[in-house]
Amino acid sequence: MKNYFLFILVMSSFKMIAQTSVADSLLQIGNYQAAIERYKVGPESEFKIARVYTQMGDVYAALASYEQGFKRDSLSLQPRFEYARIALGNNDPVTAFDKLLKLTTEVPDNASYHYYMGKAYEDLNNDAAAISAFAKAVSLNTSYRAARIELVKLLLKNRKFYKAIQSATVGLNIYPEDIKMNSLIAQSYLGGKRYDKAIAHFELLFSLGNDTDFNRKNLAWSYFNDRQWQLAIANYEWYNRDYEEGNSQVHFIMSQAYLKLGKLDLAQDYIERSIAFKTPELHQEYLQLATIYVRQEDYKNAFYATKKAKKEKSDNDLIGYQYALAADQYYADKPKKLEFYEEFIKQYPESAFQDLANARAKDLRKEIFLAPKK
Repeated sequence: MKNYFLFILVMSSFKMIAQTSVADSLLQIGNYQAAIERYKVGPESEFKIARVYTQMGDVYAALASYEQGFKRDSLSLQPRFEYARIALGNNDPVTAFDKLLKLTTEVPDNASYHYYMGKAYEDLNNDAAAISAFAKAVSLNTSYRAARIELVKLLLKNRKFYKAIQSATVGLNIYPEDIKMNSLIAQSYLGGKRYDKAIAHFELLFSLGNDTDFNRKNLAWSYFNDRQWQLAIANYEWYNRDYEEGNSQVHFIMSQAYLKLGKLDLAQDYIERSIAFKTPELHQEYLQLATIYVRQEDYKNAFYATKKAKKEKSDNDLIGYQYALAADQYYADKPKKLEFYEEFIKQYPESAFQDLANARAKDLRKEIFLAPKK
C-alpha cells in the first residue's frame, strides 16, 4: 500500500510538471489564455499567471495575481521587483516606491533596483532623490545606459550643466556615437554657454543622420553666440527652408547677425520679416529696426521705429528713454527735443535714467535760454 501511494505521488508530480511544461510552451507561442488555464491546474502558480497577464497587458489582473502570490511567498525578490515595475507603469509610484525601498535595502548592490527607485522618485516629483538613485545605479553599473540617460536628463533639467556634462562624457566614452547621449551633452554645453563644445556635438548629430528642427535651431544659436555670424545665418536659412519659415525669433536673430556683419540692407530686410511674422508684441523688433536706421544715419525712420516700440511697450522706461534719445537725434528744434525729455521725466519718475534725462533737459533749457532771440 505504501508503494502504491508513493507511485500515485510520483505520477501526480509528473503530471504537474507536464502541465507546467505545456503551459510554458503555450506561453512561448503567445497562446496566453490556454497557458493560464494550464498554470491554474498546478499549485503555487500565481506569479506565473501574473507574468502571463503582464504580457497580455492586463495590468490589474497581473497585480491581483501577484498579491495572491504574496500571501504565500512575500520574500522572493523577482515577483516583488516585477510587481513594483508594473505599479510604476500603472502610474502608482507610491506602491512601487514601497516595494523598491525594501529591495534596495535588502540588495543594495543591484543597479536595476536603484534605477527604478529613481523612476519612482521622478514620478513623485523629487528630482534630488531621483538624481541620487540614478547616480547610484550608474556607479554600480557604468554601462547602464538607461540610468545614465535619466541621470543626465534630470541634471540638465535642474541646470546642473557641469555634472550633466561629466556623466554624459562617461557614457560617450562607452558609446561615442550614441545619438541620445550626444544630444544631451550638446544641450548641457549650450546651457553652460560652452558654445564651441555644443557646436561639435550638434554637428556630430547631423553627421549621424539626426537632422531635426531642434538640433538645427540650436546649432544656429550656438554659432551665433560663438560669434560665427555667417554660419549662424546659414543654419537659420536651412531651418527656415526645411522646418519653419515664419518664425519671428529666427528672423530677429538673423537680423542681428547681419547687423554684426555690417550688411545693413539684409539686417533691415530680416527685421522687417520678423515684424511681419510676430504678434502681438513687437517692441524688440522695432528697437532692432531703429538701431539699423541709426547705423544708416536715417534718424527720421529711427525715431518712428522707436515710437512704435514705445507704443508696444509703454511701461518700459528703457524704451521710453530711447524714444527721447531718438527724438533728440531726429529733431533740430531744441524746444521740441526738450518736450520728449520732459515727457519721459514725468512718465517714468522711478526710472534709473532720470538723472541722464534731467541732465540733458537742463542742458537744453540753458541752450534755449542763451539762444539769440528772433
